[in-house]
Amino acid sequence: MTPTVTCVGLAVQDFVFGLDSSFTVGQKNFARSFTTVGGGPAANAAVTVTKLGGASSLVTRLGTDSVGDSIIRDLELYSVDVSRIRRIPGVSSPVSAVLVDEEGERTIVNHTPEILLDTTDTVTGVDLAGSHVVLTDLRWPAGARSAISEAQTLGVPSVVDFDLTSAGPFDDIVKTATHVIFSEPALLRLTRRSDIDGALRTVGTATDAFVGVTLGSEGFRWMDREVVRSFPGYDIEVVNTLGAGDVFHGAFALGVAESRAIVDIVQWSSAAAALKCMGSGMRDDIPTRDAIETFLNTHQETQ
Repeated sequence: MTPTVTCVGLAVQDFVFGLDSSFTVGQKNFARSFTTVGGGPAANAAVTVTKLGGASSLVTRLGTDSVGDSIIRDLELYSVDVSRIRRIPGVSSPVSAVLVDEEGERTIVNHTPEILLDTTDTVTGVDLAGSHVVLTDLRWPAGARSAISEAQTLGVPSVVDFDLTSAGPFDDIVKTATHVIFSEPALLRLTRRSDIDGALRTVGTATDAFVGVTLGSEGFRWMDREVVRSFPGYDIEVVNTLGAGDVFHGAFALGVAESRAIVDIVQWSSAAAALKCMGSGMRDDIPTRDAIETFLNTHQETQ
């Protein structure tokens, strides 16, 4: 049986501008390149799952505009099940302006109409039918909470992409999910601490969930009972970091669905994210399973 991950959260159309230098506020900035690409944490994770050989569906809310049509068409190209996407009449779909500097680092300005995600619309057991794992971001709070609750009812693991958001607090989600993966800023803000290890321990004492944090080029850390474990980042030439975290989460969720050991999941997900960073930022740069295995075979001795 093909492992299936249902992803809940944000889907976006990204308008990506490549800059020769960092963005300067208050001045005209000129781009050396421009492209459009599908984005959003949950949507990118869903694409990652299918590219790695799993099956995925996306539960999100979009408008009935041409942007929403484009988002769905792109997901269908990657064999993501879009049948559970809600379309809301008269509302514009989420868009982002993404500025990528010469070092590959990105700055994102997103617009998502509040009516799309600030809603009481919830995820049901029907939406999660056939899932082996549920992965959710926090951009649609009611969707995230209901998805985790339904996953509990179904006895299905739930993985949370816990990044900074204007909504919250999300203490309840930390306590009810089975796996919570923080971004560094989100972890430090939640715990009101300045040290990563101390922040992980603080969260680890408040939940029975697996707790980890992505640290970009510095790798990944997680709680193993009362011990903080770490996996270093791969030494690569970064071209574009856009979507790398989403790829990590998608690979991680698929690893959970495949019942892999946690160290194997972390290594595999880190390799997937590293390969994404070595590409131009498009979804075609999300690696396949074979590409990850080749990468791991050539990087084992450097870790």
